[in-house]
Amino acid sequence: MKKSIVRLAVAVIAVLGPWLAFASGSAEPAVLIRGARIVPVEGPPIEKGDLLLQDGKIAAVGAGIAAPDGARVVDGAGLTAYPGFIDAYSHYGLIEIGAIAGTVDVREMGRENPELRVVWAVNPHSVHFRTGRVNGTTTALVAPSGGTFPGISALFKMEGLTVPEMAVKEEAASLINFPMSPRPPTAEQVGTRVQTEIDVTSKLVEKIKEYLAEVRRYHALKKAAAADPSLKSPAVDPKAEALGPVLDGTLPVILSVEKAKDIELALKFIKEENIKAVFRGCAQGYKVADKIKAAGVTVIVGDLYRDPSEPEDGYDAPFRNVAEMAKAGVTLCFSAGTDPSIGKDLTYHAARAVAFGMDRDEAIRALTLNAARAYGVDERVGSLKPGKDADVILVAGDPLDIRSEVRHMFINGREVDLVNWWDHLRKGSERKK
Repeated sequence: MKKSIVRLAVAVIAVLGPWLAFASGSAEPAVLIRGARIVPVEGPPIEKGDLLLQDGKIAAVGAGIAAPDGARVVDGAGLTAYPGFIDAYSHYGLIEIGAIAGTVDVREMGRENPELRVVWAVNPHSVHFRTGRVNGTTTALVAPSGGTFPGISALFKMEGLTVPEMAVKEEAASLINFPMSPRPPTAEQVGTRVQTEIDVTSKLVEKIKEYLAEVRRYHALKKAAAADPSLKSPAVDPKAEALGPVLDGTLPVILSVEKAKDIELALKFIKEENIKAVFRGCAQGYKVADKIKAAGVTVIVGDLYRDPSEPEDGYDAPFRNVAEMAKAGVTLCFSAGTDPSIGKDLTYHAARAVAFGMDRDEAIRALTLNAARAYGVDERVGSLKPGKDADVILVAGDPLDIRSEVRHMFINGREVDLVNWWDHLRKGSERKK
């Protein structure tokens, strides 16, 4: 009996051993990228430099690095190494086919769901993780939507078999869908109606503040009961528990805002509530860039496939907006938007901003280190530095140029196959010809 069990165990290990080694990231040979131009982001570029990846981490960065025994050597001549790019706001793994409701899982019923964690819903086998990384994205924030408090977002690597394997940070930021000010009235919309809409916006903000005040009372009662056994602790409230880290400043909150009025109202809100915030959108951020900078708020730039918020802003306002905020010193991140099917366009949005005046190096920082710092994971990702995760891309050309190509991608030190769903579709169509 014992011999049978031993033989069975040996057989199982023989079959599953390679897969287990792959899934855990262990038994991976070291990789030495030799002779590439290295852009570490934190520090000046290194011409003809070397990059050693070992045990899923960056082991060394420099020149003349010796290859360890058994290491795989990748010829980086003519290529440039960057840290993997970070999409600062997405719905990866939550939407498969937008037109089919059964494949969309971005929101829950109700307006207040701050306790919901997006990590519960993400599909790690979504085809969009593969298509979205072709231009260099290795990490993405996945966020829920809907209601005033949609839930808690999570950071994911763009490669893996399971959610635990892919998750970088399961609780990266909470979210508040901040009320939006109304669009400019038409000739028929005058006086009372417009004034009523503005009043509604202010009242919605007051409702959010009232809700947070209730959460604070809950935590105050809980703290008092812990200090005094004679007091009864309130019944556990999952919603209030989820907002505790937001109110004590340990968990950032993403606020979606667009117009200058929204932004000023949001700045006042976060100051009064004393919460750490990241703004998403800020289509008219250039009008109040000095105030955003003074508040130290990071801004997630949404996709730039859009019209100006107001006609008088000019056709190029979405692109000038990014460049002017950057010039004012606002810390920026980029997002490809909420449609995972066009997640690959992340770098193209940065390219548009550069074309309209944003410094190119700052655009690269916005694609890498800025987002990592916004979500508190800069000790792991965002730059090429010893000790950080070995998330590296090797690019032939400028990654902001649509003609360039990512030749190699490493996530956690393991080279990722860049073949994706579109490649399969193309090959299928070619067979039919």
